[in-house]
Amino acid sequence: MKIGVISDTHDRLDSIIKALEIFRKEKVEFIIHCGDWVSPFTLEFYDAQNSNPSIPTKSVFGNNEGDIKRIIERNAKLKNPIEFASKITLELNIDNRKIAVFHGHDKVILDALVKSQKYDAVFTGHTHIPYNEYVNKTLVLNPGSTSYTSQSRIVKQASIAIYSSQANTAQILYI
Repeated sequence: MKIGVISDTHDRLDSIIKALEIFRKEKVEFIIHCGDWVSPFTLEFYDAQNSNPSIPTKSVFGNNEGDIKRIIERNAKLKNPIEFASKITLELNIDNRKIAVFHGHDKVILDALVKSQKYDAVFTGHTHIPYNEYVNKTLVLNPGSTSYTSQSRIVKQASIAIYSSQANTAQILYI
């Protein structure tokens, strides 16, 4: 299965539109958001852009959500609601691949997920820096951010990723 992986959207609607266009063009079947949506209005915009065809989306919360209660309330009203994890991590089994999703704002938790070697892949965000490397058997994937800033010395361009569950590989795409 082709999975679109996105993180740290921080209300950047222009980048969200580009990311969703790429996901549709690449025929991703599923989207995983690694947190930091920030504002509730983003969900409504995302839903409008993603409605035809609908791509199922699951997400964790990050450390920079403005109002989680309002995000949950607005999400419940969407035509295609995002499925938010009830915990800080999300565990998925797709094509017999065990995937953990965690925003990455607690390095101890992130390191434990990776070092456990329990997962075929660990998806994370938080740093805004794309990362796509294996740690022993576990693919660690950070798609970067759709909200890069010009002040950053490291991050110069918005990015997302596409993950193949069959091959357990990913590709970072700059948008």
